[in-house]
Amino acid sequence: MFASPTTPRFRPRHIALAVALVCSPAAWAQTPSSLGEVSAQGQAAGGTSGSGLFVSAPAGTVQSIPKKQLDNVQLFNPTATQAQTEITAGQYQAMDPTESFTSALKVMPNVVVTSDGDSQNGDTVYINGFAQNLINWTLDGIPLNDNDSYAFYTNEFIPTRLISGTRYFPGAASAAIPGLAAFGGSVETYSLNPGPTPSLSLFGGVGSFGKRSYGLLANSGLLGANTGAPTALWFYANRNKLDGYYDNTPSDQRQYLFKSVTQLGNGALTLFYTQNNQNFNYYGGCTAANVAKFGDTCNVYTDAPIVNGKPNGLFTDYNSNTYQNWLTYAKYEGTFGNVTLSNQLYYYRGNGFGGGAYTNATYNLLQPNGVFGSVKAPAGGLFLSHSINDTRRIGNIFRLSMPLADTVKMEAGLWLNKNDTTHDQQFISSTTGQYLGSVYDEPVATKLYEPYVNFTFTPTQALTLQAGLKYLHVSRDFTNYAALAQKKPGQFSNTFSTTMPSLGVNYAVSKGINLYANVTRNTNPPQYNQYYIGTYNPDLAPQKATTYDAGVVYDFGMWSGALDLFRVNFDDYIQSYTYTPPGSTGSVTILANVGKAVNEGLAWQNNFTFNNNWSAYANLGLLNAQFTSAKLPMPFAPHSTVAAGLTYRTGPWKASLGLRHVSEAYWTDSKSPIDAHTTADASLGYTWKAGDTAGGLGFKQFSVKLNVRNLFNEQHVYKYKTGYPGSASNPLLYTSRPRSFYLGMEARF
Repeated sequence: MFASPTTPRFRPRHIALAVALVCSPAAWAQTPSSLGEVSAQGQAAGGTSGSGLFVSAPAGTVQSIPKKQLDNVQLFNPTATQAQTEITAGQYQAMDPTESFTSALKVMPNVVVTSDGDSQNGDTVYINGFAQNLINWTLDGIPLNDNDSYAFYTNEFIPTRLISGTRYFPGAASAAIPGLAAFGGSVETYSLNPGPTPSLSLFGGVGSFGKRSYGLLANSGLLGANTGAPTALWFYANRNKLDGYYDNTPSDQRQYLFKSVTQLGNGALTLFYTQNNQNFNYYGGCTAANVAKFGDTCNVYTDAPIVNGKPNGLFTDYNSNTYQNWLTYAKYEGTFGNVTLSNQLYYYRGNGFGGGAYTNATYNLLQPNGVFGSVKAPAGGLFLSHSINDTRRIGNIFRLSMPLADTVKMEAGLWLNKNDTTHDQQFISSTTGQYLGSVYDEPVATKLYEPYVNFTFTPTQALTLQAGLKYLHVSRDFTNYAALAQKKPGQFSNTFSTTMPSLGVNYAVSKGINLYANVTRNTNPPQYNQYYIGTYNPDLAPQKATTYDAGVVYDFGMWSGALDLFRVNFDDYIQSYTYTPPGSTGSVTILANVGKAVNEGLAWQNNFTFNNNWSAYANLGLLNAQFTSAKLPMPFAPHSTVAAGLTYRTGPWKASLGLRHVSEAYWTDSKSPIDAHTTADASLGYTWKAGDTAGGLGFKQFSVKLNVRNLFNEQHVYKYKTGYPGSASNPLLYTSRPRSFYLGMEARF
């Protein structure tokens, strides 16, 4: 696929872009930059990652994905200096397409993916015992964690059918990865590129619990072939609806995405946009009968607006939950001589809304005139509550890669980000719609800059050394207008800074066997909640951890895999701490850096390719994750996980079966167990291509696929003991949902 040294020095630009879109060779990694072959997102051919972190990502277009990625669920990077796995497009395409993309992680060792309901409404992910706010999430290189609380909502950003793959680091990884929360690892997901020929795909499906999905994916093919800016693009629109009978959580999700790649000179300009609009109904709120009665407004509150002649706060229409988010970026990257440059400007907007009603006669509110005091409910009406969480984020990521000598390569970059979030619980009159005041109104602004430098030294063909340093500087301003109106402390500012070094080594012992070792320091500043939990602690410092891992990557042809040993020493863990100050008779509760934790274990991953028809995987995780200072196990940190699966392909048929066992774990403490459980997922698909029946109907391709989750219908729920998260009759936390089906079809023209 790559040019030989005798290839003519220049090519027409439209040919170069078409080649890039088909096979995605990274110009700086594989061929002389003068050939002008440019790809988006620094994607390397064949779907394998190089030793550099900046220059590689899984390959693939909306029309073509390398066979190796489709035939395996995981691939291994033999030259990496830390634990690293590529979760392939094949793994994503084997899933129910309405699931959150994070469900693909559940086959990884020591990973728990669970949901209170359907994955469409979001998953909860734990890696090596760390919750998702302590895991670094990126999309096409952009950090996705909220900059104030480090929260991450898994159902917002990209559907599975548009993913080329994920680079998965189950530890702190490298200084070259931007982000704020990588204690549990980094999950770098990449979108597919446009394809070189025009196409239109229409798809839809139905599933258990009233699930319906339909949408389209339009690919332009190559446009402007004879211009100075040849371009290809795709557009995606989709709607997922779920009645959610088993968990009583209906939702309505609309997704819109766009991506274009334009060749400009020696580089490529990538434009990307994703929008997610989703309405949730309150948890535990809607049976099948209620869906038939109340329709899309069905939720936990199903009464009439007036009961016994009085306004009813439990009226269905008063209670709602909506979240919308947008992410867009413009990225230019290219190679100029021996230097590869990339600049990525992005903007994020997230707007959450929760609606409710209150029947109390009066409330203390921050009123429009700035006075905090008692406000009466409207005569003959009640207070409507609009709880708003509005986030605006703008940032830029600049990177460069260049050789310093024959054996030394340097990567450097700078991540800038400004985050503005407003939390505002507004009270509205149910009779006039007038704004009456706010229970709280709290804007928080966070600014950060994070430069990094990473060196790769290859003194011999067998030996690779990496050394990097990342510096983080964060400033945060928090205002509590309700407190200020009461003459209480309500304005706080903090600045945090820290350095994070990383060292790694990889040695090729022999053909097919590589050893590696890595040590990386990681940190994240306190969340903004430090300003309103207990007593403000001005000395609260960032949490820190040191990750050690060592292992082997092997490839014996039919059998490939990786074995990793890891330990994370978590220092300065932020915990609630109660003490009695000297000379005082009362106790004070503050957030303080008094906690310590350890996460250690083993992760063993294996792929087997028996022949052109059969392939398999088998993964084992062993974990000890403890809050050592509190003498408690970490939530959702089982001592062992086992995942195994089998894939069969013959002609137009493809079938897969995966099994997953998770040992006993805990929710909050050792008195709230989650049973050990084993689940199985399966899929069966058939594809007609042009030339057979599909061609006679005008299709380029037509496919049908059946997904079954929890094949054996093993159901477990959290054992209610501590009163949280629910009640004995409705424990609310499912470790595995009931058996469910999804039947999907797709036609490509």
